[in-house]
Amino acid sequence: MSDSFTGIEIGSRQVKMTQCEDNSVLRVALEPLPDNYVNRGTIVSMEAMSEFLKEMAKKHRFTDKKCALVLPNSVAFSKRLTMPAMTVEHLKINLPYEFHDFINESRKKYVFDYCLLEMHYNDGGKPFSMDLMAAAAPKEKLQEYTLMLKHAGFKLTIAAPEIFAYSNIIRAYEAEEKPEETREYCFVDLGYYTTKLHIFSSHRFEVTREIDHGCSLLDRAVADERNLDEHIAHAYVTENYENVWSLPCCQDIFDTIAVEIMRAINFYGFNNPASRLDTVYFCGGGSLIAPLVDTVVRSIPLASRPVSELFKTVGQLSPEAFTSPAAAGITYR
Repeated sequence: MSDSFTGIEIGSRQVKMTQCEDNSVLRVALEPLPDNYVNRGTIVSMEAMSEFLKEMAKKHRFTDKKCALVLPNSVAFSKRLTMPAMTVEHLKINLPYEFHDFINESRKKYVFDYCLLEMHYNDGGKPFSMDLMAAAAPKEKLQEYTLMLKHAGFKLTIAAPEIFAYSNIIRAYEAEEKPEETREYCFVDLGYYTTKLHIFSSHRFEVTREIDHGCSLLDRAVADERNLDEHIAHAYVTENYENVWSLPCCQDIFDTIAVEIMRAINFYGFNNPASRLDTVYFCGGGSLIAPLVDTVVRSIPLASRPVSELFKTVGQLSPEAFTSPAAAGITYR
């Protein structure tokens, strides 16, 4: 029996919706959000967003009611842990205490979950420690998302941070490709407000680096350069209208973002001298801005590969479909 889901990621500027079945991507839809629907990862009106999702699903004929949602970093905490080997029952008791540096209020107000990355055994074959990817999210916020999606016609079945989605993508890819040795993966998400680097060793999460520079800087620069409203400038940047990508102010921003990405990668290499990271995968809206990607590639000692090669797809999908891989990966089982 097939396992079909609608995957949803709500970004700062647009919503990404995917239809996935048995770890294959069937369809992808992207719709720009009206102003003031999302503020730095926080949905301003759950009622308005519910109606937006309902209309989007109707427009693009998404009929799968089971929904997998990418939780924004403003809502969910995630971290990699190494803990003594223990039973599931003991882990449920101990896991909340591992988030003491994130959560100041009562832990009873949060939902905690995890996935096992690796179990370590002693010479006698007895487990002594385990590596986990763990997450925590407020119960109240999850209830709000559940109700919002219900009103949009969906049933929230899976909700997890984007790190889990990327791990799922790698796990499914390696199950098909069966690489002979451990590979490292670096996803560079060229987002609107920030740029994020997610680095994995196989499907094991290693680190995320967030850079406080994103493509919104291009909108402001073009608005100032051409004396435009910032909303109009955003359309100029998105479509490269009047060849604005070639403006010196835009190239300066490309250089700034590239330098910060280079520093983050070099820092990871310095702290992980045994690393064999050699490939980067670009995603996010900024991945469609060719001179930005080219500037980054020239600045880093890594090859660039299309993120689409990590997916099993049905039919031909546009490059825009892969700007948000997490919206597909969150559905993977």
